[in-house]
Amino acid sequence: MLLKDKIAVITGIGPGAGQATAVAFATQGAKVVIGARNEEYIQKVAGDIEAEGGVAVAIRTDLADHASCEHIVSEAVQRFGGVDILVQNGHDTGDMAMIADADVARWREAIEVNLFGALHLFKAALPSMKQRGDGRVILVNSGAANNAPPPYLASYGASKAALASLVRSIATEYGPDGIRCNSVHYGPIDGDNFRPWLAGLAEQHRRSFEEELALYCEQEFPLRYVPTAEECAGTVVYLASDLARVVTGQSLSVNGGQWFGK
Repeated sequence: MLLKDKIAVITGIGPGAGQATAVAFATQGAKVVIGARNEEYIQKVAGDIEAEGGVAVAIRTDLADHASCEHIVSEAVQRFGGVDILVQNGHDTGDMAMIADADVARWREAIEVNLFGALHLFKAALPSMKQRGDGRVILVNSGAANNAPPPYLASYGASKAALASLVRSIATEYGPDGIRCNSVHYGPIDGDNFRPWLAGLAEQHRRSFEEELALYCEQEFPLRYVPTAEECAGTVVYLASDLARVVTGQSLSVNGGQWFGK
C-alpha cells in the first residue's frame, strides 16, 4: 500500500474527482478525514469507505470560512494524532461572465475559496507537518490557470493562477521542513458534470452523443478519450506517496494531453 497508515485531510468531496481521491487514498491504506459543505453526502462517502474496510471521518467544511478550515484539520489531529497529507480539491467557478460584465463580488468569493481556502488549510496543517518533518500537499488546479482559459471563466482562471503561485511558494519556503507541495491541473473529467454538457453540445450540433464524444476526443485529446475521476485520483496518490518524494513545486497537467495537444 502506497499510503499505509498516513493521515490525509481531503476537501471538496463530491461526485467525481474528490470522491475518487478519498476512495483511492483509503484503498492505499490512508486514514482519511474528508470535508465538503454537503454533510449528508460526505457521511455517505465515509460510510462507503468504512464498509470496504477503510478508515474515514466526515467533517462538514466550508472553504470560505477560515474557522471551518481549521476545524477539519484539528479534527484530524485530535482523532489520529496529526496530518501527513493535505489535498484541497474544492472550488468555486466564479461569476461565469465575460470580463466586461464581471461581478467583482463573485470574483472575491471565488478567490476566497480557491486561494484563501487552500491557504487556511495549509496554515492549519503546517504545525503538525513540521513536527513530523514530513508533509505532502496537493492543491487541485485547472487547465484554466496555465493555459488559455475558456470564455466566461476569467474569475475562476485568475483565482486558480494565484493558487499555482502558492504551490511554488509553499514548496520553496517549507521544503527545508520536509514538506513538499504540488498541484494537478485537471481538464474535462468524464462523469455527471461532463456528460450533460456534452449532451447539450450534441443537441446544438444535431449529432448523437456518441458522435459528439468521438469528435470531441479526436479534437481535444492526443489519447483520444476523456479521463475518468479514478484515473485522475491515481496521480494524486502518486504525488502523496514516497514515489514522489523528490517532486515538489510542480504543476502537473492531468488531462489526457488536452492542452499539450493544442
